Amino acid sequence: MYILKDIASFIDAKLVGDVSLKINSLSDSSKAQKDQLTYIVDGKHKSDLINSNAGAVILTKDLLDDCPTNALVVDNVYLAFAKITHYFKQQSSHLNGIHASAKINSKNIANNCTIAEKVIIGRNCTIGANTAIEQGVTIGDNVIIQPNVTILQNTTIGDNIIISAGVVIGSEGFGNALDKQGSWHTIAHLGSVVIGNNITIGANTVIDRGTLENTQIHNGARLDNLVHIAHNVILGADTAIAAGVTIGGSAILGKRCKIGGGAVIASHINLEDDTIVTGSSTVDRHLSKGHYTGFTSISLHSDWKITQIWLFKLDKIVQYLNIKLKNLRGK
Repeated sequence: MYILKDIASFIDAKLVGDVSLKINSLSDSSKAQKDQLTYIVDGKHKSDLINSNAGAVILTKDLLDDCPTNALVVDNVYLAFAKITHYFKQQSSHLNGIHASAKINSKNIANNCTIAEKVIIGRNCTIGANTAIEQGVTIGDNVIIQPNVTILQNTTIGDNIIISAGVVIGSEGFGNALDKQGSWHTIAHLGSVVIGNNITIGANTVIDRGTLENTQIHNGARLDNLVHIAHNVILGADTAIAAGVTIGGSAILGKRCKIGGGAVIASHINLEDDTIVTGSSTVDRHLSKGHYTGFTSISLHSDWKITQIWLFKLDKIVQYLNIKLKNLRGK
């Protein structure tokens, strides 16, 4: 728990409101409560600000008049948010062996495993050699964890899961903010990863924790080897992801989607249920149900945009030329 006055000092903000307010955590602007701090980057999210129930909001001066609660006024909201996340970050514990507080209902635990405090492991689980499980992790029943897996703090894993060798679950997401000097400031990710039931996760796959909310893998999902799932991603039930796929932060994939090997799905992209993406495709827009393919040879971005415009017009160009040719033959 932190006092708002201290938070303001830490991020060099002008405090407008109750200096003694106690803040327990950070939250998304649409979900923040009276004891939580949130942030609004710009006017695009003004409606979230006006309707916010947060105890305090980090914002710029031009949004102050629309703020219904305590305000922390800064020049660079994203940078201030990046700094304050470290204030609330729970530090990982490092130890050898199995902590006395861990509740383990399975006997098949290999040598050289690290299991931290307040970990819960269900029945009929197998934990492979050199696996590290950090504090607060919950693992259900009938889970097979192969060697050299790392499961970071507060991750929740359901029943009937296979986690292949080398998997990392709950790693920090890739979030950074620039200051005036052009230096990067890392955002500490305070969310977690929630994995449902009946899921397989391939070797050396990485699933990042959410920034404030949780990354979610829903029941029945299938992940191949070397898949990267970024922070705040939501994978719908029974979605299948082939090897080498990269899914950007905050992307949402519906149920029963099929993503071919090596595909890239950009951040904040939504795919509806039953969407299919061909391998090696790049997805940079929202997709409704259907089968999609999209890849071109690399070029300067400015040239690529022009090429895309012409590609989408090819059918109309052909129609135009056929009409012209028909008219010429008619003469």
